[in-house]
Amino acid sequence: MAQKVITVNINVYEQAVTNRHSAYEISFVNKYLDEGWLIKETIHNSTSANWTNITFILEK
Repeated sequence: MAQKVITVNINVYEQAVTNRHSAYEISFVNKYLDEGWLIKETIHNSTSANWTNITFILEK
């Protein structure tokens, strides 16, 4: 069984502004999903007031 770990940093400043919402598509994670990798776990961390970090642990 193989694993990959991918970390993504997203600026979420606009989330803090009233009545604004954002959606992000992470194309290189989608690429791995298209290749048959599965998301085993996700880990979310706020790195500062405007940034969030998402770590994807993929498994195949």
